[in-house]
Amino acid sequence: MHKIAATPGGWNPQAEGVIFIQQTPAPIVFISAADTDIQTLAAAASKLPAEFPKLRAVNLLQLQQQLTIDTYAEEILERAQVIILRLLGGRSYWSYGLETLRETAEKTQAKLIIMPGDDSPDPDLISHSNVSLSAVNQLWRYFTEGGVQNFINALKFAADTCLKTAYNPPLPQTVSRVGIYDWSGSARAGFGTLPPDSDP
Repeated sequence: MHKIAATPGGWNPQAEGVIFIQQTPAPIVFISAADTDIQTLAAAASKLPAEFPKLRAVNLLQLQQQLTIDTYAEEILERAQVIILRLLGGRSYWSYGLETLRETAEKTQAKLIIMPGDDSPDPDLISHSNVSLSAVNQLWRYFTEGGVQNFINALKFAADTCLKTAYNPPLPQTVSRVGIYDWSGSARAGFGTLPPDSDP
């Protein structure tokens, strides 16, 4: 089992004081403003091979103040080999953080993968990556389709692309957004119940 070190979301950037992220360095760092991304990543990480590179994840909402961003860059990002950012709102939403990531990657030669946090293409945002456009696009598709298996394959693909591993994951799998249920049977599930083997 492979565990992921993550920080909880829900921090209010307007609150007084400065927050510092309590993490230790790892080869792969994942940044997203979506708690669902981090939760799915944690579920995926638990199913990765034991030898898979260590991961760290942080909610972007906790990286709003310049001092917080600078400290996280110095303590965590400068020791990472792969930095993955899923950003909603385009470059203007997190301009200081984005520039810090670029400067850090230039300094350390880390692989930087930047993509939209939704399914809307953003060529300008993706252009800040330092890996091939095709690699960013495929990784983005894994995350956009969603689901634990796609996240597992995304991490394996990122490791193959950036760390020269050889997991060779399958292409992104389409995940149904709408289910069709048969209500004609005698047994009827109530709202909020899932089949025993379903993947939430």
